[in-house]
Amino acid sequence: MSASEMVEFVQKGEFEYLIVDEACQAVELTNLIPFMHNPKKVILVGDQKQLPATVFSENAIDTAYSRSFFERMLNNGIE
Repeated sequence: MSASEMVEFVQKGEFEYLIVDEACQAVELTNLIPFMHNPKKVILVGDQKQLPATVFSENAIDTAYSRSFFERMLNNGIE
């Protein structure tokens, strides 16, 4: 949704908040797409103990492509 034409009319920096629901179920790069809108605050909602990001490649798993942005934040000590 965040990369769609529907939000092209919004100038960068006009988004006060970015809320990503089910942030653990999308790969990291997908979670980063809305950052192009330069939000002032980011809220990631999810449960890392439930469904992980879905990938269909062993290589994606081996290279940590399957990791979500939420997981990266947790792995780096951000609560």
